[in-house]
Amino acid sequence: METIYFYNENEEYGYLSNYYVCSIYVDGKYYKSNEHYYQSQKSLDPDFAEKIRNAETCDDAKNLGNSMDCPIRPDWNAYRNVAMTKALCAKFTQHSNLKKMLLETGDALLVENSRHDYYWGCGEDKSGKNMLGRLLVATRDSLR
Repeated sequence: METIYFYNENEEYGYLSNYYVCSIYVDGKYYKSNEHYYQSQKSLDPDFAEKIRNAETCDDAKNLGNSMDCPIRPDWNAYRNVAMTKALCAKFTQHSNLKKMLLETGDALLVENSRHDYYWGCGEDKSGKNMLGRLLVATRDSLR
């Protein structure tokens, strides 16, 4: 089976990254990227979530979501996959060009090649859960 590794948004298959900048519309609001949406969902404080949503860059959104100032929702570990699935669904249904490219990956295994993230990515030793890749495959399957 073919494996497609992705990580940086400006490289081949970079559109699979949450840092790939393309607006998504979810729950009545626009977000600059999937990263903005995902990070904003960490907080039940609407003002802080809005601060993340309006962050200038993906890095800024991530830094806010990971900051000590962010009041993390108590069910975050259970909810994070739901948030990511919503973001991926929005991204690939609202942008027909991205949907086409995702479908063109065929049956390839999709792997976020993050050396540091063992949950969303594969980690440095490739033993990570690769949840982003798994959810992308599930999104691709549902789009078929």
